[in-house]
Amino acid sequence: MQKEIWRLFQHLIVGCLIILVCCYAAVEFADYRFSQAKRDQLLCVDAELSVAVLASGITRSLPDSQFNWKSANLSLNAPQVTALLATKRGAYLPNGDYQLSFGPLSHPSLVGVVSAKSYMFHLEALLKTLLLSPLSYADKQSLLKSISCLKVEKISSPMTLTVDDVTLVHAEHNYYGFLWKGEVSGDVNYISIDHVSPVSLTFIVVVIVAIAIIAMLILIWRELFYLDEKREIFEDMTRQIARGLSGLPTEISDSSGTLKELAYSFDSMSSHIQRLLKVQRDMINAISHELRTPIARLRFGLEVVKDEVDPSVVHTVIALEDDVEELNTLVDEVLTYGKLEEGTLALNFHPFGIKQLVDSILQNNESLLKHLKVNVDISEKDVVIADEHHLHRALQNLILNASKYATSQIAIIFSYDEDRWQLDIEDDGPGISFEDRDKVFIPFQRLDNSRTRASGGYGLGLAIVQRIAFWHGGAVLVDESSLGGAKFSLIWSRNQRQDNLS
Repeated sequence: MQKEIWRLFQHLIVGCLIILVCCYAAVEFADYRFSQAKRDQLLCVDAELSVAVLASGITRSLPDSQFNWKSANLSLNAPQVTALLATKRGAYLPNGDYQLSFGPLSHPSLVGVVSAKSYMFHLEALLKTLLLSPLSYADKQSLLKSISCLKVEKISSPMTLTVDDVTLVHAEHNYYGFLWKGEVSGDVNYISIDHVSPVSLTFIVVVIVAIAIIAMLILIWRELFYLDEKREIFEDMTRQIARGLSGLPTEISDSSGTLKELAYSFDSMSSHIQRLLKVQRDMINAISHELRTPIARLRFGLEVVKDEVDPSVVHTVIALEDDVEELNTLVDEVLTYGKLEEGTLALNFHPFGIKQLVDSILQNNESLLKHLKVNVDISEKDVVIADEHHLHRALQNLILNASKYATSQIAIIFSYDEDRWQLDIEDDGPGISFEDRDKVFIPFQRLDNSRTRASGGYGLGLAIVQRIAFWHGGAVLVDESSLGGAKFSLIWSRNQRQDNLS
């Protein structure tokens, strides 16, 4: 089992490492995408601020811009600049640089190119160039609103700024903006980059962690499922051993692991047990069959002797005949139990009336039951499905067992539900103590109470009943009877049965 645990531990370690690498790669990729998106926004602000300044004629060169601009000498008013900004077109050049053009497609008014390695931005200088220019306050506001990557908000808070001052301020999450106090008293504007992102970085991190947890749970579930498959195979092997079957299952998933070794150990043990049981059964069957010949000779000899001896010793010969018959009955029961235990009898299940079966048993054993009152609570219409011959044997054993210990009466009660049939045989005898109830089904078992050898029998009758009930998909239960003695309940299933014992 240590190999299985170590293998599970190794898989979990490898799985954790793979998940960590994947999470790291995913976070790095997300961070790279966010950095690219942020750079694109900064380029947008840089470009549109530069166009607003150059197109308005405020200045002819912009060293603070990351773009290298080529333009005609323009001097447009605010509406014309707004219209020019709406014509923005972008494209990547073969060397990786990024180009923006504004104006007509055939003859653009402004063309700017930025290097792919450009990451330093001077937005504050560009913004001050525009806001501190001689343009009117209204034109400045109009131009700010026409820049798509900027967001302008009015705020109301006491400021110590002078007119047209621009001040850099920092916000949460490392974002920043600019405060601009206009010409109107109390008019303060907060200018910030419009950070447009389809999904927040926090959400992406949470999703990645969730995916990692799910992947880990799947990995653990897979390993547990694999162990559960082994458990099922192990249970199948133990059930085969319990049914007396030998041989390994046709497919064992862990052909090189501990389960294979365990399977071979169980198979070896099962084969050894089966060999011992086979030797025991063969010996019992051989002895039982061999006893039939001397028993038959004894019967024949006693019949001859009974006709020739003096009448005064005839009763002794009759007693010997009874002993021989008792020995013959014992041999029959040993052979019957051996066949039931080995599973070599053929069963024939068919419907029949249980009342007629019980009446035939009572009629055939009338001489043994004549001193008792037998109460039968079975309807003439009650029909069961069973092997009639073997059920007859089981019920006869239970009824005769009850008659041996009953004082004055026995009761036979039939009941059923959707799943099973049940026959209860009760007597008013001494009963069976709770701790001895399991022992009565052990072959040749004797109890230390009134149910002893003096009552007759060999200790095989109830064992035979138990095996017959088993092959009918049922069981035999022992309880206390309402009459004061023992109550034996023969129960068999209406749905589960085996048509043969082979």
